Amino acid sequence: MSSELYAEEPATLPEEGKLAIEMAPYDFSLIQRGRLRGKVSLTLTIVVENQRDSEMIRQRLPQIRSDFLNGLTALSRQRFNVNRPIDPDIVTAFLMPYLNHRVGDGKAKVYVKHAQIKPGG
Repeated sequence: MSSELYAEEPATLPEEGKLAIEMAPYDFSLIQRGRLRGKVSLTLTIVVENQRDSEMIRQRLPQIRSDFLNGLTALSRQRFNVNRPIDPDIVTAFLMPYLNHRVGDGKAKVYVKHAQIKPGG
């Protein structure tokens, strides 16, 4: 068995023809109970539901990125485990309220493109 755990394919994929904004990868340490447990790498994609909202969403990407990083570090303390793959559905469900707060309900969706946990430091 490999020492790297990957997420399964996302349960839902973006619809064809919609604008997909691939975000820079999130790489951070998995710290639980004050101890370094591993390294997390996630790549997320934001899919814009209506083309007319794309410029507004692009302008808010720095705030969205910051919100997502705060959310992911909180989620990682509670739900990530170096012995199990990251569940993309949990990540999506956890991050959607952050995205809706920044851009408005129903204007975009977030998808997990890649998720990996490497045990150790």
